[in-house]
Amino acid sequence: MGRGGKRGGRGGGRGGRNNGHVNGERQSYKRFEDLRRDNDNFRKYYMAQKIVSDSEFPELMESMRSVLPTNFRITGSRQQAIDIREQIVNEFVPFIKETSVDGAEIEPPHPLEWYPNNFGWQFMIPRVALKKSKELSKFHSFLVTETEVGNISRQEAVSMVPPLLLDVQPSHYVLDMCAAPGSKTAQLIEALHSDVEAGSTPEGLVIANDADYKRACMLVHQMNRLNSPNIIVTNHSGERFPNIYRQDAEGKRAGRDIVQFDRILCDVPCSGDGTTRKNVRVWEKWRPDDAHALNPIQSKILQRAAYLLKTGGRMVYSTCSLNPIENEAVVAHVLDHFEGALRLVDVSDHLPALKRRPGLATWKVMTRDGALHDDYESIPVDDAGNGRRKFMEKLFPLSPDRMQGLHIERCMRIYSHMQNTGGFFVAVLEKVAPISVDERRKAAAEEAAAAAIEAGCAEGAANPAPKRLADQAEPSDASAAEPDSEAADAKRPKIASGEERSERAERQPYLPDNPREDPALVENPFVFLEPSHSDLRSIIEYYGIKDSMSRNGFLSRIENGAFRSVYHVSDSVRELMELAGQRLRVVNTGIRVFSRNSVREAPCPFRLVCEGVPQLLPHLPDRYVIDVSFRDLKTLLDEVNPLFTALSDECHKRLSLIPASSSVVVAYDPANHANDEEKPFTRMTAQLAIPCWRGQVSLSVHMDKNQLCSLIHRVLGRSVDRNTVGGYKLDNNSRSSTKSAAETPALTGDDDASDAE
Repeated sequence: MGRGGKRGGRGGGRGGRNNGHVNGERQSYKRFEDLRRDNDNFRKYYMAQKIVSDSEFPELMESMRSVLPTNFRITGSRQQAIDIREQIVNEFVPFIKETSVDGAEIEPPHPLEWYPNNFGWQFMIPRVALKKSKELSKFHSFLVTETEVGNISRQEAVSMVPPLLLDVQPSHYVLDMCAAPGSKTAQLIEALHSDVEAGSTPEGLVIANDADYKRACMLVHQMNRLNSPNIIVTNHSGERFPNIYRQDAEGKRAGRDIVQFDRILCDVPCSGDGTTRKNVRVWEKWRPDDAHALNPIQSKILQRAAYLLKTGGRMVYSTCSLNPIENEAVVAHVLDHFEGALRLVDVSDHLPALKRRPGLATWKVMTRDGALHDDYESIPVDDAGNGRRKFMEKLFPLSPDRMQGLHIERCMRIYSHMQNTGGFFVAVLEKVAPISVDERRKAAAEEAAAAAIEAGCAEGAANPAPKRLADQAEPSDASAAEPDSEAADAKRPKIASGEERSERAERQPYLPDNPREDPALVENPFVFLEPSHSDLRSIIEYYGIKDSMSRNGFLSRIENGAFRSVYHVSDSVRELMELAGQRLRVVNTGIRVFSRNSVREAPCPFRLVCEGVPQLLPHLPDRYVIDVSFRDLKTLLDEVNPLFTALSDECHKRLSLIPASSSVVVAYDPANHANDEEKPFTRMTAQLAIPCWRGQVSLSVHMDKNQLCSLIHRVLGRSVDRNTVGGYKLDNNSRSSTKSAAETPALTGDDDASDAE
């Protein structure tokens, strides 16, 4: 996560405040093409680290000076993922094979050989060149549109690796501690939904956290594209992510028993010196002591993650830096700090086609004067500018014996010249024993109970544990029995008892203040709507929402007693938010499913919202879901507000049963129309569900213009401008047209990012 990582002083690190002037004189800035792609200290530093052999180093440097190819990933959790992949294979690959730019042939996009299901792709044309090329404008437009819709994520190839190694399952509680801008978080959500039947909701959830509020809002835009009710976006310092305390059966706080996570991603702020191929200014800005300042922050984030991780859980630590001070030094000292409670996982058999190198066991530290040091004692004590400092000791490797015992070689280093990527570092860690006193007491109680069950001494103890978080609380009683079974001790690596643990392993990591709230950015908090709420009751009754949809998951932002939008979250998200109370600074959550409309004569004051239709579809009665033929689908996409008489008799008949000024879903399932004479332009397997507005005499599509462009391309085979679709203009979620304009409801002011371009 190359964010510069530095937290400057007042006004520091932001740039641009002097409007390009220094001492009253205008400064000239180098063009991107003219920037020097080299740095003497950089070259000296990494040659000394022996990250590759001396003979291989020139190849590495040359690749780091070159421009990255274009990489993108098909959203794997979506039903239409296979359709999108086939569209690329059958339409764009042949098209690009026949295309030349400036007289030169172009290598078409190809799948990343290590990414599962051929959902990761690489195109050898750089992003800037792709954007400027007239010959490739059709493909570029496709990528932009599908990215906005959420069918594709444009993401650097190595950035896709950490979520794959995290091995997220649908039942997992997942925390992304430094989530913005959100490409890896999107993969986590995809994995959460990957093995879930259509129309079902996973038991787990994903918390996407970021310390910067504005970046968290950008994260919201990313998450809205994925339409998941299992996501919470929060705004906390990663080092200070709050404890969420469980409750007992009576709804009271269960001592110090906290909610812990099955999976945690720590893609921490870093110097980003592995990103020189896309961030050329790294060359001129790189300094050896950047990593020195970042190391303590990175260590605290990883330590906090260790406390929040379940015993038996997995976490991934990653950076887009090559620097061992930000990578192996952090991992080694955190492993050493917890004295065997964490271990590095061997993932050499995962993603076998991905080329990687093992972690470094030795490295040097460079001081500001460019001097390289093998150990802490070699740094001069008296030199004020470059002298020995207390924090510097943790920048160096541990002793050779201790490093060997940690299996630091299990870390993964990825270099740009190996598979035409950026540089990256990944470490996969597993928590094999409790860390805090409370964890050990809870583990002791659980092991004692398990032993009692096995011995038949605990009557009724064999009942299965409830799934609710609140009911899973174990009393944190100081008198909880320690397990006296040798078999219990054999389940985990040998680790000192609570009395024998060193004081430093018991210390909680330093917790800095949370980011200060900007009053201008604070929104109204989310409030859960009771099923008896009058507006919610009218929505449920009018649309006939089935009992299969949880009534406890509806929430909204309420201002002055009223709300404009209704969101829906999974049961797991609701329960966690209720446990957290005010401890979680929630930026956004759930899927927007209903929005208040402005049509006075509408029988229901709330309409369906495009991004909420996939969530609602399994729970809507047949009355509001109209299955159409391809001919009707084509008419709906070809014409602006087609009259009922332009549609088939069957469709017209179904529409006549629905009140005017109402929302309705038009569905097209290719499996039900396999024998139709007319078929979509591209081979389709996924069902289409299109929200529409039923006017007095016509039907209009209520869809974001990017989604409509994507749909027209896949169904009709036409590439259309995102600002003019079918000869008329689209303004967010509404169409401006002289025909039946009065029938299309104006949007209320709360139609946010999901309906915007």
